[in-house]
This record gives sequence, C-alpha cells and structure tokens, in this order.
Amino acid sequence: MTSSPLVPPEQWRHLFRALLRECTYLPDPIARGYMHDYVVGRFRRYSDKSQSKKENDLQRQHRQHLLRKTATDKLSLLKRANEGYSRPLEKVLQLSYGRKGRRRRDLLDVFIVPEVPPDALAVEGILKKPSMFEDDWEPPTLVLDLLKSQLRNGVSSQLSHRPVAKTLAPPIPKENSWGKPVAKSRRRNIRKEWYYEVLNSLLPPLPDAELDTLQGLISGRMPWTPPKRRKAVGVPMDSPSQTSLDVAFLTEGPKKGPTFRDFVNGRPHQITRRFMQRLWRRIYCMVPRFEWDEKNQKHYFKWESVKPMPGISTVVEHDQAPGIFQNVDANGRLIKGPSRNRVEVTTEE
Repeated sequence: MTSSPLVPPEQWRHLFRALLRECTYLPDPIARGYMHDYVVGRFRRYSDKSQSKKENDLQRQHRQHLLRKTATDKLSLLKRANEGYSRPLEKVLQLSYGRKGRRRRDLLDVFIVPEVPPDALAVEGILKKPSMFEDDWEPPTLVLDLLKSQLRNGVSSQLSHRPVAKTLAPPIPKENSWGKPVAKSRRRNIRKEWYYEVLNSLLPPLPDAELDTLQGLISGRMPWTPPKRRKAVGVPMDSPSQTSLDVAFLTEGPKKGPTFRDFVNGRPHQITRRFMQRLWRRIYCMVPRFEWDEKNQKHYFKWESVKPMPGISTVVEHDQAPGIFQNVDANGRLIKGPSRNRVEVTTEE
C-alpha cells in the first residue's frame, strides 16, 4: 500500500497567506488582531522541525493532513464570516472575545488565579488546608459566585450554548451500590469531575480595555467602517460572452438556474453597522461585569440583556420631591389649574 505524500511547502504558504488575508477583512477590530495572532501562533507552533524528526513517515503524514484539514476549516470559517454569514461571524466573535475556545480558558485562569499570601501566617494557613479535591476541600469563592450568577442569568446560557453545571456542590453519594461508604478515591474523582465541569461552563469577565471597546462599538461612540476587500489580481473584470448554442447546451441541455439550496443553513448579509450591533450585543450579554456593592460591601456580577430595557425609575433631587405630586389629587387624577378654568369659562360665555 502506497502512503500519501507529505503536504508540499507551497500549499502551507498558500494557506498561511489566505488565512492572514481573511483576518484583515474581519469587521471587528479585536477579532482582526486576535485571529491574526492565533493563525501566526499555530503555524509557528507546528513549524518546529525538531519534533518532526522524532516521528516516522506515517506519523508525520497523518499529523500534516490533520493540520491541513484544521487550516482549511478555519479558512472556510473566516471566508463565510467575511461574506456576512451570521453564525460563522458570531463564532469568530466568541473566539475573539473569549466566550469559547482557548482565550476563554486563558481569561478564566487569570480571573481565578490564587492570591499571593502576604506573610508567613497566611502561608501556614494555606498549608493547613486540605489539598485539592480531598475531603473538606472548597472551590474558590470567585468560581462559586460566578456560577451562581450565571445560573440566575438564563440569557447567557442560551446564547453561549455551553453545558452549564447545575449543582453548586459535587454530588457525592453517602453509600455505594453495596451499601458501604464511598471510597476516598471515588470522592476525590467526583469532586475533580464536578470542578472541571464548572470551569468548562463559566464565562469569565473581559479586560477593561476590550470591554470599553465593545461598549463603544455598540453605542456608536467608537468610529467603525466596514472593511473593503481588495480586487483579485489577474481576474478579468468582464467575462467573455458566450453564445447560447454551444456544445454543452446542445449535448446536455439547459443548465439549472440558481436555487436556495446554498442558503439552507444561512444566507450572507451585507455587513453594516446595524448588522454588527446585533452581534456585538449578543456577545456583550455573555460578558459579566465584576463590580463592587458599596452598600453590602462585597463584589457581585452584573449581566446585560439582549434588548435594552427602558428605565422604570429616575433620580429626583431633595428640593424637587415636594412638587412632584402637587397637581395630583388623592385618586391620582390631575387637578385642573386656574388658567384652564378661565379658558373654559370664557368658552361658555
């Protein structure tokens, strides 16, 4: 059996340039920078020749074909996103803003990083605590607070399509199938599976700079223009006219016209600011804001809704409070002023 040859370097170069070209056409400033760094990092990671020397020809061929498939899939995703398909474009935005993929894990690691103990007493307290996943071990407070807030907010779970952990504690049974206490190793594995399930479902906050950029794009405060594609080199503008009575028409008959089959899973949209604002709003609803409650002296997470809700309250100064209900009676009806009565009197006369 003959093995398939290795992917030629020219094909890798073509994929690399095509991916970088599509990254420059993305209609989001943060997505352009993140996807560019992601593509460059992936190609640099697997361009190390020292790793390929340790593999035989069959392993190297299998790895290269898998990497080529991954590169072509990402190229197809970027092309469809730049053509205006809403689902691929939203997926690119979720990857760029850390709602899924590797960046979500990086933001989560930064968010739940343990604090450095300030003194020796704090170090002794940490050493006395049980090790990770052992009995009497407790997950970080930030993880539980974010999980509680995310469970209360059902909009973020619906938009992210991520599996959400439903319990706030590991479900450890008291007895096993034989009616005996659960083994220590089993309890540790249950805590481990539950904790990583929780981490897989969390949506971490964004850095302040990127959150301000996203807010500016939604509100219109930040200027934005749709990207313009460059014209392909060597492609004639006007295709040569063909006669209707050609060989293909006479032998195969008339060809089928355009149908809606290509747009079953979505259709391309014209990328405008209004179209992008809907997608930015969906991403913004999946970003929690870590704020401080001055009244209760604790932190809390704040989420936004998909559609902005009208304000049902207003701030009133202390001097304006007595005059709010001045012209309203006990039944809530407006009291007619003297000027209005004067008009009615003159009308009757």
